[in-house]
Amino acid sequence: MKSIVRVIAITSLIFLAASLLIFPAIKKHYDDENGMRNIVINRITIEAEEAAAAGGRYTADIESLREEYGKRAVPDSIEYIAVSELALYEEELKRDAFGSEFICPIKGTDKTPQAFLKLTYLSGDENFTYLVTGMILLVSYIAAILVVIILYRLMVRPFNTLSDYPEKIARGRLTEGLPRTGSGLFGKYIWGMNMLSDELKLKDKNINAMEREKQTLIVSIAHGIKTPLSNIRLYAEAIEKGIYHKDKKPDEKDAETAGKIRQNVDKVEALVKEIMDSSTAATAEHSVHISSFYLSELMDIVKKEYTGRMELLHIPFETVCENDPILNSDRDGLYKVISQLLDNAIKYGSGQGISLYMGRQDEDVIISVKNKGNVLSEEETAYVFKSFWRGSNAKGKEGQGIGLYVSKKIAEKLGGDIFMKSWEAEDTTEVTLIIPIDANT
Repeated sequence: MKSIVRVIAITSLIFLAASLLIFPAIKKHYDDENGMRNIVINRITIEAEEAAAAGGRYTADIESLREEYGKRAVPDSIEYIAVSELALYEEELKRDAFGSEFICPIKGTDKTPQAFLKLTYLSGDENFTYLVTGMILLVSYIAAILVVIILYRLMVRPFNTLSDYPEKIARGRLTEGLPRTGSGLFGKYIWGMNMLSDELKLKDKNINAMEREKQTLIVSIAHGIKTPLSNIRLYAEAIEKGIYHKDKKPDEKDAETAGKIRQNVDKVEALVKEIMDSSTAATAEHSVHISSFYLSELMDIVKKEYTGRMELLHIPFETVCENDPILNSDRDGLYKVISQLLDNAIKYGSGQGISLYMGRQDEDVIISVKNKGNVLSEEETAYVFKSFWRGSNAKGKEGQGIGLYVSKKIAEKLGGDIFMKSWEAEDTTEVTLIIPIDANT
């Protein structure tokens, strides 16, 4: 909205500047023209007085005068008026403003008017020119403002709505497709962006599935290696202690060899652990970008993305933002966590209602998502933040079991933590995120 106000202000300034330039230019033009007309009128008057003094009547050669002074400086007609008819033209004797008709006295030798000349110009009404120019500027200004408003409604406003979408895709905020706008100019763009969004969602789903399969394979291999390693360790310890000798006394060389075997077992076990840890860490990869922002800004982003979706799904959606502190944290990371919690509430809840709370508590910010339906038992909630773990309420629902695991890792990177609590009697689940106001402390 600020952009259209700015454009209207600039357009108004342009037309104001044009008016300040055009009207003085018109005045200068008429001043120059009036000066030339005065010269012509004075000449005609003098020649008419000379003709009257000689006993004749002056007849102007208008064509010759036009060749000499120009068409607009010379009257279109010259008419004699007798002194007895002067009363009929008294109002026209005022020459303080240049009009289209002029009456000039023809004086005799005694300086008294003997007759009058009526000089008529068919063009050159200064006031009419001002009026027409003003009307043209006014109509042009109104037309320009209307064009600005129409372009804003048809192009600028829809484009502003669409311009945020590539950033949402890049940041993983793919909660729903791009809505249709009131303008049909962006139909192909909207179709293409929604197609891109669907394709990225599908690829993201496939990548998560492959990641789960990879993790499952690694866990299987790790467990497969751990069992024989444990047996090798036991055998090595038995040899070290001489358990397999009849006298139960260890042989020095055998004990030394067994000790080396045990040391290598330790190295293999450490390697297996490192592989599992690095694989799990890659699943939760998130680059933290710290910036300052108000808590209400984060709430506005969430409401903008989810309010329409909740209405479409007919799920009551309540939001509360208290205190509105300034955070020094990762806004995109927090949004990623909140969107995961809301998506889970939509997916696993009963649709009776979802509430989102944000507020300050001492030096921390509390963010909680509460929903009704399909709660997990207290025993299961202890495992929800494990990688690739899915609860008993996940049957028949899509998912890879890594969303809450990634959310917890993001919370920990920001110096906070995340918890889940269920009330089976009330059929309610609440997930609470606690992070410090300043992630750098």
